[in-house]
Amino acid sequence: MNTNATTSVFDWLDGLKFNRFHRRLLILASLVTIFAGYNSQIIAYIVPLALREWQLTPVEAGTMISYGFLGLMVGAAGFGLVSDRIGRKKSIMMVVVVSSVFNSAAYFAPNFEVFCLLRFLSGIGIGGVIPLTITLVSEFAPAGVRARFLTFSGGSFTIGWALAGLIAMGLVPHFGWRMVLLIGILPIFLLPALRAYLPESVRFLVMKKRYADAVREIKRVEKLAGIEPRTWRPDAFTQADPVSNAGFREVFRPGLRVMTILVWCTYLFSMLALYGLSTWLPALLANSGFSLVKSYSFGIVQSMGAFVGAYLLGYLMDAFGRKPGLCLSFFLGGLSLLLFSAVTSDLFLYIAGAASGIFLVSIPAALHVVAGEIYPTRIRSLGLGSAYAIGRVGSITGPILGGIIQMAGFSFSQFFLLFSVPSFIGVILVAFYPVGVRREGLEELTAKLLK
Repeated sequence: MNTNATTSVFDWLDGLKFNRFHRRLLILASLVTIFAGYNSQIIAYIVPLALREWQLTPVEAGTMISYGFLGLMVGAAGFGLVSDRIGRKKSIMMVVVVSSVFNSAAYFAPNFEVFCLLRFLSGIGIGGVIPLTITLVSEFAPAGVRARFLTFSGGSFTIGWALAGLIAMGLVPHFGWRMVLLIGILPIFLLPALRAYLPESVRFLVMKKRYADAVREIKRVEKLAGIEPRTWRPDAFTQADPVSNAGFREVFRPGLRVMTILVWCTYLFSMLALYGLSTWLPALLANSGFSLVKSYSFGIVQSMGAFVGAYLLGYLMDAFGRKPGLCLSFFLGGLSLLLFSAVTSDLFLYIAGAASGIFLVSIPAALHVVAGEIYPTRIRSLGLGSAYAIGRVGSITGPILGGIIQMAGFSFSQFFLLFSVPSFIGVILVAFYPVGVRREGLEELTAKLLK
């Protein structure tokens, strides 16, 4: 046994090679994220049918979609704060319960108003998933591959979108639109595995001075990774950023203020474009003469493209830094929406769908990387959750704006032309980021921002 363990535990975690511990963590985090993506996006596939059953206008339908996103905004900030108080693991289990129970309960909604309430409550749980899973994964991810870890985990949200399309394609024509909501209870069965195998953040435990628990988690990492165990000395747990009374105002402290505002704005504009597109795409295609089931397939292509694009973007961010990767993706994302506006055939439509998925829908997963690493441990989940919540303002207004655009008489092509503008604004915002991260450890990056 090696007793010379004066290396910081944080540097040790940042320097590990990918191993069985990381694989298990990514699988569990990604499963939680996939189911959250399903529960979030399934609304887009039932809007055309619910719209007819309850005789809703496009604006009312957009409002129905936005209730869920309003819940996501509340959940992102709220559970981010909870996670920084009680821990990542307990909070993740809580959001799984909330999102699963209320989304499946919407199956029984007797009317539009009750449905909106249940979607709002489900959204609170869904909103907590990304900030909590990204925070936990970021606090264990090796520095050299952190962007790939986080874009894989966060990008799994869009696998849930694709799963929503596949299940809707198979069930809606035979069992009606409500059945796909009942499927949303399935994540509840992940709880035993999460309790047994999901780790608690070592950085969180050290911050709370729970050193015995921190060592227990480190021993778990050593065992699964096949690493020779160490005797960890007290000086290995020294934190560069001292613990203080953390609160919401901390995200605006000197050194973080400018970065916080820019990250918030990039989240806002990316989700405005993304959800204006994704939530209305099946209905827009159905109104343009495509069958409802066929319109689902376009959403599936787009969602799978988003997962591939997120991982590729993570690779670029690890290799060249966060700013170049994000600027390129925002620019190409805007072009992909312009491609949609000029679509003339089924093949062209599929190409546009894949391109928008790869370059536009993948962007939030990359933004999670930035938001998950710029804040100190004591406010990391809150900082990420706050940024995600601000982004959800875009996801709330996007569907409503999409409904307004349609009621105003704009054409299919003009719809996508208008929604390309926020992507090009995103290029400018990212260019002004004061730091461009590349392979730094979390504590190293915190020191750089707060110097």
